[in-house]
Amino acid sequence: MKQVRGQSERILAHRESVQPPLRRTQGAFTILEMLVVMAILTVLVSILVPALVSVRSSVKALHCASNMRSVVLAFEAFAQGTSPGGQGDSEALGPHRFAINDFQDSLYSLDEFWDGREAAVAELRAGDEPMLCPAGSTRLTKQRGLPCGSAAIHPASGVTLAINMRLYRPVIEFRGKHLLAPAATASVRANILHHPYVPLAIDVDGEEIMRRGLEPFYIAPPAGNAPDPYTTGRYWAPSTRHRGKTNVAFVGGHVLSSTDARRERWNWAYQADVGR
Repeated sequence: MKQVRGQSERILAHRESVQPPLRRTQGAFTILEMLVVMAILTVLVSILVPALVSVRSSVKALHCASNMRSVVLAFEAFAQGTSPGGQGDSEALGPHRFAINDFQDSLYSLDEFWDGREAAVAELRAGDEPMLCPAGSTRLTKQRGLPCGSAAIHPASGVTLAINMRLYRPVIEFRGKHLLAPAATASVRANILHHPYVPLAIDVDGEEIMRRGLEPFYIAPPAGNAPDPYTTGRYWAPSTRHRGKTNVAFVGGHVLSSTDARRERWNWAYQADVGR
């Protein structure tokens, strides 16, 4: 009996040594389970990534709108003659009048508004400058001693915010033709502040307007039915960088977005005066 029992125990021990355990190790995953987990993660990523991109775009659009409101506040102070930096060369025009290009210089701190001390070149960075939309160029450089223009701002194609060109070069009639007045003859009256729906600043496509041989600091769409240089649309190149929309800031302080700003019922016809 003892011999039989010993043989039985040896046989059982041998079987246990060669047979794999019937129960899997606790905490292990099968290949099928891992594939299911990976599939779920893929679906989640495909849902979350577009949502994150959308949120990021919305944040940049809001930042751009905030920058534009800063520009409008600066414009109000400049028009009223209460700007901390003064009105520059426009002070020679007397009270209640100014040249819009001097306001543009003040926005970029150019020419008589230079803030770079003795440096010949200074840097403009998105996030620090109201004239740089965070959804566009993140960095520009500016040149000391020059007024606003492609010679002063580099690269000009990276400019993201333009001023209403009718405040810079109004339309005049000369010998039966409608022409753009020279910028040196135009001035804006402080009572523009009583016209809140006049567009002031517009998202601009700097690259597109440079391709046309123009500068991106001023743009304006056609307005009304009168044939004039703006009618062709040559001076109109808005950017739709905010999910297909253009941000426009108004003299009244509000900022609106549109998929086709030229067709909105805004006061695009308002323009600067001619004559000093």
